[in-house]
Amino acid sequence: MKLCDFCGFVLSESDAQCKNCSNTVPGKEHLIQTKEPSFEIKETPKTSINLPRPNGLNLSRYIPKKTILLLLIVGFAVSPQAQTLINESSNYWDEMNTPYYNIPESIEITLVRNFTIYLETDGTAEYKLILSKPENRPSWPQQDHLKTNVWQTIEDFQVSPQYEENEVGRMEWSKEISGNERSYVEVEYTINVNTLRPNLKIEDSGKVDQIPSEVYDSYLQPEWLIEPNLTSVIELAENMTLGTDGNVIHILHNIYNYIQNNYTYQKSSVPKTCTESIAKKIGDCDDFSILFASIARAAGIPTWIELGKIPAFIDTRSGCELNDWGGHAWINALVPLSDGSITTVSIDLANSYFMWMPPYRISDWVDDGNGDNLYSYYYLFTSQGTGRATYVENTYVSSCETSGNIKLEEL
Repeated sequence: MKLCDFCGFVLSESDAQCKNCSNTVPGKEHLIQTKEPSFEIKETPKTSINLPRPNGLNLSRYIPKKTILLLLIVGFAVSPQAQTLINESSNYWDEMNTPYYNIPESIEITLVRNFTIYLETDGTAEYKLILSKPENRPSWPQQDHLKTNVWQTIEDFQVSPQYEENEVGRMEWSKEISGNERSYVEVEYTINVNTLRPNLKIEDSGKVDQIPSEVYDSYLQPEWLIEPNLTSVIELAENMTLGTDGNVIHILHNIYNYIQNNYTYQKSSVPKTCTESIAKKIGDCDDFSILFASIARAAGIPTWIELGKIPAFIDTRSGCELNDWGGHAWINALVPLSDGSITTVSIDLANSYFMWMPPYRISDWVDDGNGDNLYSYYYLFTSQGTGRATYVENTYVSSCETSGNIKLEEL
């Protein structure tokens, strides 16, 4: 029996190495074959983890992910919160992209009117200067159905020299001058004027037969240049009332459109008759107002002229600049309302204002129904004598301040 020299394990005759410790048996080294080590790389098997499937339908197995995202977006868009946000954004965008006019709610100005009277020929002359006294508005026959809309107030009224008041209530100065002599008259006052824009629609109007005509009869009759009895005017009035069922605002709007669409503005120094205006289809603020009043009176609507001043140049973007004041005429019309009250609306034909007026205006005088008084307003200066007197007027605003702002998409 042979034992391993290293571990003492029993060896057989054929062993070249100890089976216990693998030590080489002396003398049998040649029997051991050296082998190159070999390696086998095996791929680690992939392990799948099966999670428990949730209860219900798994939409992602049947509907593409983009569709799911689209559905989520649509769902959000139709939610009440999103609709509110979308509507507010849309309104803001519309407002940003809608052109509009900025109109002050009111203007306070100090107006100065200077008159210089002198002779333009040799000799002597006695002149007479007559001006309407500034007053608050509305005044008779103007009516305000709200009973609160005072749209013109006068303060700090000053004149030099002192005037005489005539029988109509106007201010009057008279004096005789000769040679190079000159006379001066100055009128100054502070006036606050509000935008006049009543919220009235055709359906708010009453009918012609609801007008208390006996109270306003003088504003249905002929007056200086206002001719409701002319055949041509009566025919126009009949056309303006067709299809209106007597609705007063509807008739007024028809007359307004007729003049706006068929007449061209052309300034003149002397007001025209209705016959001349209709034939020539031209006119200015006086001519359009006279024609409008004639047609409206023929249709049974009490209508009269309001006279005053407006500036030719207006800039209130960064301040209050109102320059180049001149005479102006517009219309007042009586309107019965469906609630049983009555009101007065203003219509400016030359500036295309229907039933509203901006604050850029000063009311001097409201037609009292007397044709002589209407005529005399247009002839404020007279001269008698061997010479001929005339005058130069300088009207300007010494101070101006706006307040409030109204945004209008159309005038």
